[in-house]
Amino acid sequence: MKRTAKGFARRWTGRLALSCLLLLMLLPWAAQALPPPERLEWHGRTYAVLGDPLAQRYAGRDRPRFMPAPLHTATDEERGYSGRWRLEDDRLYLVDIDSWLCIDAAVYAGECHRVTLPELFGVAPGKPVFADWYSGELVLPPDALSSRARERTIRITLKAGKVTRIETVDEAQPAARDH
Repeated sequence: MKRTAKGFARRWTGRLALSCLLLLMLLPWAAQALPPPERLEWHGRTYAVLGDPLAQRYAGRDRPRFMPAPLHTATDEERGYSGRWRLEDDRLYLVDIDSWLCIDAAVYAGECHRVTLPELFGVAPGKPVFADWYSGELVLPPDALSSRARERTIRITLKAGKVTRIETVDEAQPAARDH
């Protein structure tokens, strides 16, 4: 009986070590599989955003071939970029974008460069872009890592980049504020 238990322990220890090694090898790939969320700065906090305000900017027109990394074409599930947004004075601004563009038929990373807001929108460096093209809803889910008690989902409705409604959704009762 002792031999069987020791053999079992050795086999499972080896299998566990192999599983951990495979997991560590796949972890970077898994992290790249999901695009980073859009981020929104509001009232001194940074929120993950469910939504893609920049997509409306390119609806019906040519969209740059955004890439999450040089020579890495975005899949259908990826946007190819991650935007950093700010709500200020009830207006939505694009503050920064993290993406790459490559020369058509690029074969090496040297033919690629990071995208800038001046390049995309013709604004001065460091100047945010008012998102007047965006009408829709941004959803700010609760932060799972927050230490704040009873975090709630926030829904922000915008029309032409201006806030029209902010709704805090709680399981007990929803509260809303119209602008």
